[in-house]
Amino acid sequence: MLQSNKLNLVGELHSESDSRRDAEKRFCLATINDPGYWVEHEFPDAYEGNLSNLPGVPEADLMEYRSTHGVALAIKEFDKLGDQAVGVSATRAGDAPAALGEFHTKVVDLLRYTLRVKNSWRPSRTTEVNLAVKAVYDHVVAATQAYRDAHQNASVQDQLTALRDFANSRIILRDMVPTLAKAVGATLTDDRDATELANYMRRQRSAFMAVGAVSSGLVGVWKVGDGHIADLKNGTAKVDVRRINVVTRQEFNTEFQGWQGN
Repeated sequence: MLQSNKLNLVGELHSESDSRRDAEKRFCLATINDPGYWVEHEFPDAYEGNLSNLPGVPEADLMEYRSTHGVALAIKEFDKLGDQAVGVSATRAGDAPAALGEFHTKVVDLLRYTLRVKNSWRPSRTTEVNLAVKAVYDHVVAATQAYRDAHQNASVQDQLTALRDFANSRIILRDMVPTLAKAVGATLTDDRDATELANYMRRQRSAFMAVGAVSSGLVGVWKVGDGHIADLKNGTAKVDVRRINVVTRQEFNTEFQGWQGN
């Protein structure tokens, strides 16, 4: 549960909390009697090192890590969808229209996800990271848009061809993973594995967030993705967090829902 006179590092599902952000702020103020409330990327930070945010934008969630994590997840999702494209492209002609329609919806969802993540990113001070991240975004957007364009008013056969082209785009994205990993100093067992890179970057972000939280001396609530809280709870991110209060999304939701019922 939330504690007064402490910094509470609290897990969330971003889409869930975004839809009720004002209510969460009122709940936190009523519970801990302090107005301090930060979403994931807004928490102030005094970190200094080789990787740092733009001057005047001190954030504990380092942009280099956040942007690389975001594009690694985008590659991971694109790769999964590419696997599905291979299966759909082998669909019998009679079943193809329904399968193509379902797949097209998934492509639109992927594009929306990628654009949402892209819009939360801004250039860091590390040019190598910026270039690598931008290359991924550009390719994902171009590949999904090319598929959508080919899907419009096309014959079933042409749509199946577009599916295969979409699936083949995975190769280019996988080839981008080593450059991303090198840019942030990530060591991977498989340097073309976007899932491994995404997990690595999540752990790095978790540790970085915890250090920033512990050293901040601030009081309030900092909301972060619940995966980061899991890393801190299970010891994956090895940071001493005894000076702060770490709360899971489930624990927060139980307390929040109880407050709403009053």
